Amino acid sequence: MARIYVIDDDEQLLRMVGLMLERGGHTVTLLSDPIKGMERVKQDKPDLLVLDVMMPAMSGHDITRQLRDTKGLENLPILILTARSQEIDKTTALKIGANDYLSKPVTSQELIERVDHLLTQKPDSFSPDEGMVISFFGLRGGVGKTTLAVNLAAALRRLSQQEVCLVDLSPSGSQVIMHLRLQARTTWADVINGNEPLDWSNLKNHLVIHPTGLRILAAPARPASPNEPSAEAIVTMLEMLRDNMVFTVVDLPPVLSPAFMAALETTDIALHVLSPDVVSVQTAAQLNRHLTKTGISFRQKSLILNQTVPEAQLPKATVERGLNARIAFHVEHDPNQLRALSQGVPLALTTAKSPLPSMSKRTASVIWKRVTS
Repeated sequence: MARIYVIDDDEQLLRMVGLMLERGGHTVTLLSDPIKGMERVKQDKPDLLVLDVMMPAMSGHDITRQLRDTKGLENLPILILTARSQEIDKTTALKIGANDYLSKPVTSQELIERVDHLLTQKPDSFSPDEGMVISFFGLRGGVGKTTLAVNLAAALRRLSQQEVCLVDLSPSGSQVIMHLRLQARTTWADVINGNEPLDWSNLKNHLVIHPTGLRILAAPARPASPNEPSAEAIVTMLEMLRDNMVFTVVDLPPVLSPAFMAALETTDIALHVLSPDVVSVQTAAQLNRHLTKTGISFRQKSLILNQTVPEAQLPKATVERGLNARIAFHVEHDPNQLRALSQGVPLALTTAKSPLPSMSKRTASVIWKRVTS
């Protein structure tokens, strides 16, 4: 789920590499002009750069040297991808500041593995300017949205060992608490309806702490009004969490409420979850049209196709055509999830290598790298 730039003057190879990276769930920008490409990188500061060596006007080595001398890009992960395969070529690329080196032709699996490895490297020091808000949303129930939110939050907490908060905004009972087998004596309803001011001291006291250190802002056990919390309260709470947490993962309710819209506007990464069935795709398409009409602006939005049953009703390609959009992640059915629910232990906290924890851990790694770069 990283923002990756690729600079290569061979447009056919450029498109092929872009397709490989998109299949790996990343957002890719393709640039065939090395000089303009370098300027775009300086302006936009992507999460990773894939770079050819032999290009007219400016070589990949020249670009690497300039970027290493540019403030704010000293630690940008750079992967050299070139037809030159001699050991001296690799040594030269690493010496001038590249982080890794691959020779063409390259397989999709090898490219994704190298890219993911670079994205998960931790810096020597870490001091974030502000936290990140990540929201899971969708108006179709039963697509595993809460499961994905719980597992990503757990994976982020385990990987980063930083402050992570999972927010359950459901107005009809806290599904997050059920997933984690916790008891919540206070909820967001107590925060906004109590006599204390809506400030960090008050909000912090209403967070439930999981044994892993993950913090949870639970939903009320009894059904609340779909108009609660208000848009203003949501923005205030999420901004306070952004200031005090490295990651805030929000599980939005399947209700098109003021809180729903306000949370999306505040979100850094919006993850639209649907399942491979006709109703889910139609609901997602309708929601997309509504959000477009309202003029909501996403900082980053990705689609997650979560297969909650063994047999998919629709193939991924059909879903993409129906939505006229690319699926960033396709999570295949994970039979281990039923056991995880009964035990109250998210799969991301186990050693299971099945689809759900694999996707959650990989996504957490990419997001963690973005915050620390």
